[in-house]
Amino acid sequence: MATVLVADDDPDIRYLLEVNLQLSGHEVVSAGDGREALRAHADHEVDVAVLDVSMPDATGLEVIRSIRHGDRRAAIPIVLLTALAHPDDRERGLAAGADDYMTKPFSMRSLCSWVDRHAVTG
Repeated sequence: MATVLVADDDPDIRYLLEVNLQLSGHEVVSAGDGREALRAHADHEVDVAVLDVSMPDATGLEVIRSIRHGDRRAAIPIVLLTALAHPDDRERGLAAGADDYMTKPFSMRSLCSWVDRHAVTG
């Protein structure tokens, strides 16, 4: 079982992600903004992260940069889940250090499969 950080400021999307990832056998730590996401990453042994780009207090891009430049599990797989669908947005997300970029609306099955494939445990 992997621990998945889910950060999205939309409580409905966050809830759907939590429930589906838990049903896939993962433990979920959730955050409603970027600052909470960074705190959750610091406080938990996170194996993979699913981040929204547009969040208050720190964007998903800022969260990725902080994780990647930190010394605590900096290499965890991170997918950005966002409504920003322009190719330039995708390039910015990947340049910030995301491993993948999925746009909303998204396939829950595809997202859960991505997490399953990329989860790093232990």
